[in-house]
Amino acid sequence: MLEKVSPEKKLPKGEYGPKLEELGLQLGEVQRRAREEKRPIIILFEGWRGAKRSEIINTLMQNMDARGFDVLSTMELIDVTDRPAFEFFWKNLPGKGEIRVYHRSWYYLRNVHEGQRNKAAKMFGYNHINAFEKVLTDDNYIILKYFLHLSEDEQKKNMTDEDTFGFAIRSKHLTEYGRNEQRADYKKFYEQYDKMLTNTDTNNAPWHVIAADSTKNATIEIMESIIENLTAKLDAGKVDAPVEARTAVKYDALSKIVPYQEMTKEEYKEKLSKYQKKLTKLQVEMYKRGISAVIGFEGWDAGGKGGAIRRLTSGLDPLGYQVFPVASPTAVENNYNYQWRFWIHLPRTGEISIFDRTWYGRLMVERLEGFAKPNEWARAYDEIKEMEKQWVDSGMVVCKFWLQIDKDEQLARFTERQNTPNKQWKITDEDWRNRDKWEAYEEAVNEMLVRTDMEDAPWVIVEGNNKYYARLKVMKTVIDLFEKRLAQK
Repeated sequence: MLEKVSPEKKLPKGEYGPKLEELGLQLGEVQRRAREEKRPIIILFEGWRGAKRSEIINTLMQNMDARGFDVLSTMELIDVTDRPAFEFFWKNLPGKGEIRVYHRSWYYLRNVHEGQRNKAAKMFGYNHINAFEKVLTDDNYIILKYFLHLSEDEQKKNMTDEDTFGFAIRSKHLTEYGRNEQRADYKKFYEQYDKMLTNTDTNNAPWHVIAADSTKNATIEIMESIIENLTAKLDAGKVDAPVEARTAVKYDALSKIVPYQEMTKEEYKEKLSKYQKKLTKLQVEMYKRGISAVIGFEGWDAGGKGGAIRRLTSGLDPLGYQVFPVASPTAVENNYNYQWRFWIHLPRTGEISIFDRTWYGRLMVERLEGFAKPNEWARAYDEIKEMEKQWVDSGMVVCKFWLQIDKDEQLARFTERQNTPNKQWKITDEDWRNRDKWEAYEEAVNEMLVRTDMEDAPWVIVEGNNKYYARLKVMKTVIDLFEKRLAQK
């Protein structure tokens, strides 16, 4: 793509000032319009070192409302191998009507690790980058990507300009990657950048290559492009991604499950103590090795999720885990993509995050109650698998439990809760309404379990009619997964 743009392009003398003033007014107007229409925007700047990104971004900032955007950089994120690749970017996602400007982005991290064949290079693969951008643009985020293109002569000139590059030279964040680029193997980086642009130039998030030998020219080109592209996106309105054609497939994961499994109270107590002690030791070893875990619980209403979680955590140090009960999204959570509220609760290195209900609500209650449009929940199968794969690729243990009870057992538990004063808070009108839709939910659950079961992020169906059996199966499964992960190099 780089050969299509001549970096030497310059503005005619005397045009910069008047154009800047005119475009500055238009930029402010389109920013206010995006805020009013609640469109989240990401603008990122990549390109040659010495391309004066900071100067260009600063000029943009002078012509925008500072209350509506933040400027971020990935210069401090070089060592990301022990965290999911896009965690930083999910946590810093713009809310509706907000703008995030990146002075180097996930592409910089990709290029830092290019050719090293390490874990980070895999985590920032072009397939993951394209998937990350697509999940956002499908949700009506606007992503504008700018590559500042310099000629070899101009780059060398800028690299020796102390005023231009002095801060970076003094910066403790200047990496070996940056120092190599300073030494200017222009051909090598040209090929690397061109490969990056070619592999990530998509219809939903295309690249804009900017002639940057003249900073003034680059500034005007970028401002014109931002105004043009934002105006076009806003004029088009919020566009639903197309609904993929669905084949009439009968999914079945539950019909062969026998919900009742024998377990006596005496056997339960004996194994419970044993498993608690084992989990205590394993948690310490996981922490020492810096291995995190994400454990999700789904199941029928009154399926025993809370009881299983309490027994699982009874053997854990509370300083090393957190339990996140998931309900309907709050007003704040609804301001972001549906995955955001789970990314922000990922465990710290060596710790455990347990979710009482999960991101799979997208494929059940949001699907069946109409909170998610057909195109939104239909694409969520692949979006969720991609999210979990990123977690696994970072070294996390990921496991999902479905607690299966039959309809008669659910009715018995509902009735008990309703007739027991200190349990009445557990039963709601919504529980009874969901029970009336058992068959529809069962169809959705079967599809979810089959389509999102992965070797490294498996679904474990727990026979839940006998609470003793169910609780121990959960604990034993987690023990086995932790031991398996610790046995790996």
